[in-house]
Amino acid sequence: MSRAGQTGKRSRVSVARPRAIRSGPPRRLPLTAKAALAAAEATCSKTPPEFETALHAEPRPAETTARPPIRGPPVPPACYTIATFCAAHHLSEAMFFKMREMGIAPDVMQVGRRVLISFESAAKWRAQREVTTAAE
Repeated sequence: MSRAGQTGKRSRVSVARPRAIRSGPPRRLPLTAKAALAAAEATCSKTPPEFETALHAEPRPAETTARPPIRGPPVPPACYTIATFCAAHHLSEAMFFKMREMGIAPDVMQVGRRVLISFESAAKWRAQREVTTAAE
């Protein structure tokens, strides 16, 4: 039994994994139709008929047409969570809860167990903060 099996400690040096061995020469990327035609014309004076048909072939429909989305467009949110409210207003969550204890946080609503802040409540809170700041 190895030391790692006896003590329960893993070895610090990891074992090198063998690479996948490729046989044969390195592979080239396939040529485009125009590049293949240019290569064929460079070697002989006449264009081979298979290249002639390849240049005038119809494009494959999977490459040219985009598939329509399965669902409709995404629905924009109608309220904030505490985390998204803090991110949108550049506040930390700790600061939000401090403001809540001081009574100057925006009004929250509970939906089930979730605590949400409506956009209207956030706008009213911002207006109150601006008035309070201007008064000071």
